[in-house]
Amino acid sequence: MDIKIENHKKPYLRYLSITVVIVLMIAGIVMAKNHFGEATAFVSVEQLRISQVKNGNFQVNVRGVGLLKPQKVVWLSSRVAGRVETIYLRAGAKVAKGQAIVKLNNPQLAQLAVGAQSALDQLVAENKAAEASLDSQVLDAEARVSRSKMDFNGNKLELDAQNRLRQMGNSTVSDIEYQRSAFRVDSTKLDWQIQQKKLAKLKINVAALKQAHRVKQTHRQNELQRAHNQIDNLIVRAGEDGVLQSMELELGQNITMGGSIGKIADPGLLLAQINIQELQIKDVELGQSVQIDTRKSQISGRVTRIDPQVIKGMVAVEVELQGQMPSEARPELSIEGIIQITNKDNTLYVKKPHYALDHQTTRVFRINKQGNLADAIDVKFGQSSVNDIEITAGLQPGDRIIVSKTDDFAQNAQIFLSN
Repeated sequence: MDIKIENHKKPYLRYLSITVVIVLMIAGIVMAKNHFGEATAFVSVEQLRISQVKNGNFQVNVRGVGLLKPQKVVWLSSRVAGRVETIYLRAGAKVAKGQAIVKLNNPQLAQLAVGAQSALDQLVAENKAAEASLDSQVLDAEARVSRSKMDFNGNKLELDAQNRLRQMGNSTVSDIEYQRSAFRVDSTKLDWQIQQKKLAKLKINVAALKQAHRVKQTHRQNELQRAHNQIDNLIVRAGEDGVLQSMELELGQNITMGGSIGKIADPGLLLAQINIQELQIKDVELGQSVQIDTRKSQISGRVTRIDPQVIKGMVAVEVELQGQMPSEARPELSIEGIIQITNKDNTLYVKKPHYALDHQTTRVFRINKQGNLADAIDVKFGQSSVNDIEITAGLQPGDRIIVSKTDDFAQNAQIFLSN
């Protein structure tokens, strides 16, 4: 008869196994706690931009983009209406003052010139005839003055002779004759004086009429000159030396008086116009140094004008360029400009976070030394530059922060960074 031996496990082995499992679980939790911390979000480091806090010379700059502009632009316009007949030059051509650019055609101007010449010739002929008649009237008046003078002198001689005879006691001259002679002297003297006055007034009137003739003739001459000038203006010429910036006319195109022909500018006299964000313009002042980047060359300059208006969130700043212009410099060339505001020594700064504002306290994520966790902290920023921003409180040299967008995890107090 077989005897069945029962194998009873010792109870303490079971308890030991359970204890080991519990210890391992606790150790795992502790290790996970140490590794993941209080992180409530997991973020891949590859998706982030990280910057380290530095201490040193902080250059405050403002960046803007814009264009090179000519300092002086001469606008060409048509002084007469016409149709484009000939185009001598196109945009980009060098021009000299007075050089022909476009020729217009307007047959009506030639007709006006012919009409003005005919009107002038007719007026000149009429004035000559009228002045000849006036001169004849003056001659007649002068003749009457001469005759009246001669009559007076003759009668005066006769009266003087009668006086001498009467003084000698000669009675051949009666009182009646003597009185008649005296009357004739007075009468002819009065007539002579009247004729002199008439002549004087006639000469004044003739001079006035001739002056009126000259005024009318001058007016007609001006009309003729204006007609010839209009014909000359059918050829549009350059008003300054330079380069033709634009000229968009086509053959056969009709142009009205005052219509735009093109623009001329001196390519050697350029300025830079850059647009600065309205929030940054407060730091820009006249005279500040500027570095202009043409993508090929660097040009130094200084701020000469700040536009008082804000247009679409931007303020235009004009920069006077200094030194020799590079070969690629020309009007409307796209550029980038950096205005040097100031330098600050012994200053904490970091790459500007995407959401940071000047002189504002902003919530940022600071990465721990192990690089696996980032905690949300408040950092007070100061003045910003093109790429960097000043730190006034909240960070220390060597700290690393996330500077890219944090919209996906901004509400978390701590995040875990995974590789």
